Amino acid sequence: MTVPETQPNNPSSPAPHPWSFQIAVVAGIPIRIHFTFVLALLWLVGLVHGGSFVLRLAFVLLLFTCVLLHELGHSLVARRYNIPVADITLYPIGGVARIEKRPEPKQEFWIAVAGPAVNVVIAAILLGILSVVAPRLDYAHPPTTGVNAVLVMLMLSNIVLVLFNLIPAFPMDGGRVLRAVLAMTINEQRATEIAAMIGQLIAILFGIAGIMLPSWQLLFIAFFVFIGAGQEVYAYRTARVLEGVTVKQAMMTDVKTLAVGATLREAADVLLATSQHDFPVVHGEEVLGVLTRNGLLRALAAEGPGGYVAGAMDRSFESAGPDDDLTEMLPRLQEESRPLVVLGSAPERRLLGMVTGDNLAEFFALRQIIGAQGGGPYAAH
Repeated sequence: MTVPETQPNNPSSPAPHPWSFQIAVVAGIPIRIHFTFVLALLWLVGLVHGGSFVLRLAFVLLLFTCVLLHELGHSLVARRYNIPVADITLYPIGGVARIEKRPEPKQEFWIAVAGPAVNVVIAAILLGILSVVAPRLDYAHPPTTGVNAVLVMLMLSNIVLVLFNLIPAFPMDGGRVLRAVLAMTINEQRATEIAAMIGQLIAILFGIAGIMLPSWQLLFIAFFVFIGAGQEVYAYRTARVLEGVTVKQAMMTDVKTLAVGATLREAADVLLATSQHDFPVVHGEEVLGVLTRNGLLRALAAEGPGGYVAGAMDRSFESAGPDDDLTEMLPRLQEESRPLVVLGSAPERRLLGMVTGDNLAEFFALRQIIGAQGGGPYAAH
């Protein structure tokens, strides 16, 4: 799967998911693993029947290597179109390649197709290997132990990956292929809505089948596909409404700050006196960090009101320039749940304003209403 994101080497790029860790860099692309992936790995090893523990572990590791290669297929084609890739993260349900921006329909088609194509190549290679090392293998009754069993299971798994990913429903690759094909002939927003509608219809069919069989796996897929289709439409509509909008247009300019030498009691007083939840911490005009409401509450519980803001603030805060594209900032606000501090140009980098999830939601709603009424652009203040 691929999702729009921002470029990691850009100073304004998002921090990686806090529950993931980097294990390698391939072709300049960071490869990360979510902590739940490790738990799922152990669970899957226990599920695989037959063979020694080593062979079962080898199969699961090779399977997720195939998933990684699938995501690299997406990523390398995206980079071929000069779309930077932030990273690839492996989750229990598969992999996610985060790319900088939404590709054009033709680009999206080839980026989406590239992943399943990699699995087709892997399955063909494994079939070739099996035809050499086990020419008399009966695929109707494949072995259940030994290296050949691992190769057969891996080949069949890659075929399943191809079929599953080509289901014409978001967030699978097949949904993106369908949207890309439709967008080549009709409006892209309409193409997205049609592809999502088809995806949700498929999800309902999966759900009915899951209830009748019964099968919790089909029910999980149905839920995953139905939610994914809705999220894709919402993300596309949001991007269209905010298209061409800069951070400066959406930011709050009336921002309360805290001095780096302030106590937690003073910070709590400011929190209670305002509707603001997150506070830039400054030394003169320089922003040194951000104290969030949750960070303040944790620090008060641990250190008491006599503690200092400097010890509780987050020094790795998210920042952006006033002229940055707001749509590129959206994933950072959604994933990190932290405010976006808007800074002026170097060397002063003084505080200009702040964008939070709440004020962005208000800005988005107002822009939708005014746009529907034929009004001009709306800017927050």
